[in-house]
Amino acid sequence: MPASTGSWFGERIEPVTVGLRPDEVAEIMRDELRELPLPPHPISLQPFVIPRTSYRELLQAAGDLLGLIRRSMLHSGTDRASRIAALGIDPADCPIWTDDEEWELRHCADLARADVVLGVDGPKFVEFNVSGAFGGMLHFQLYQRAWQRVAERAGQPAFVSAGAFARFAGLIERTCAELGVPPSIALVGTPREWGPRTPPRHFLHQADLLRQHGIEAVHLDFEELLDGIGAPGDLRYPLGVAQFTVRDANDLGYDISPAQIAQTRGFRLIPSASAWLLHTKKHLALLSEGQPWMTAQDHDLAARYLPWSRIVGDRKVRWRDGHYELTELLLDQRENFVLKGATGCSGAEVVFGGRSTPQEWAALVEEAARGGYHIVQEVVPAQPMPVDVMEESGEVNRIVANPVISPFVIDGTAVGCFGRFVADQRPGIISALSQARLTCLLAEA
Repeated sequence: MPASTGSWFGERIEPVTVGLRPDEVAEIMRDELRELPLPPHPISLQPFVIPRTSYRELLQAAGDLLGLIRRSMLHSGTDRASRIAALGIDPADCPIWTDDEEWELRHCADLARADVVLGVDGPKFVEFNVSGAFGGMLHFQLYQRAWQRVAERAGQPAFVSAGAFARFAGLIERTCAELGVPPSIALVGTPREWGPRTPPRHFLHQADLLRQHGIEAVHLDFEELLDGIGAPGDLRYPLGVAQFTVRDANDLGYDISPAQIAQTRGFRLIPSASAWLLHTKKHLALLSEGQPWMTAQDHDLAARYLPWSRIVGDRKVRWRDGHYELTELLLDQRENFVLKGATGCSGAEVVFGGRSTPQEWAALVEEAARGGYHIVQEVVPAQPMPVDVMEESGEVNRIVANPVISPFVIDGTAVGCFGRFVADQRPGIISALSQARLTCLLAEA
């Protein structure tokens, strides 16, 4: 990282000093992350750290942008059917909607995870995963706790960050009060998403963290959901968090119909199924282009924090200082753009022009222009961030990381930031499922 006084990243050009030997850091990390689906190795021996003012800006922008996306969804139609049609949503992706439209709209943005590329001049939000099924929140919380343990053992001031599970517990408490029931939650999901013999610690650890904040929490897989919540009858757990997606269930072959049945018996899930109307990346394209309902402040927010994005079609666009036919622009400037399916998850349906041959890219652009499902974004190069990593063998290497940072937005407020990174400096998919290394982003002590 180049040193630049007053820059968004501060002046650091080397990893932050944590005060412990690599083996001591690794011991703490392995303890915190034991039995979780994604292995801790290679272990990051420092967190990513930015100035406090930049950290606060990142969190503020995450909350503000999710609010803007929610307004974009509301402006897309006058009711559920018109919004589904306007946004090109496949109704088959949302079989667990309730008939309570007030509930659906009130709770559609309860939980989200943004994916952010930290460019030279600060953050650009390249995606928003609006659901309860995104990954990383538990990992972030454990990384945060691990770095607190490192600081305590080293006798150093702790790095600054905002914890996720205190805010998560607050959301549950407020929602249960709305339902007129004591604060409790059922975490609805299955460890089968990570393989048939995966232990359930991912869910059990979340339940434990929530209990520490006064929430009675339990994990219920689909086969035990109806009995576990006490349906039929007075529900022991009237509220659940949907930690699954319909697409994952279809791809992996597990049955989510108990969640549908439970909702007919009074059970409610957060976020509501209408979260899928916010999840579509088309909102990023609409907001980047600008909409008639947007205020000057809205335009400024989008211009500052969103990459140039458009819905793909045969149309004219303005890019940088010129006007172009969109498909011709994408063919001529292949390495500057990435195509994304509107509702793809975990890097699916994402293709970078710079990683495609001209022939492959031309075919993809032609298909996208016909279908109306894809968006295109201008590629945002990440500011490289150096970090030392320990391999499973114990070898320590310093790499120049190409990171994606993910702040969580819970009940309108952004909290801690998960991180994934690769050593490859070319823009591309950076996903835990594609073997990216894991860490978190904190603020300077």
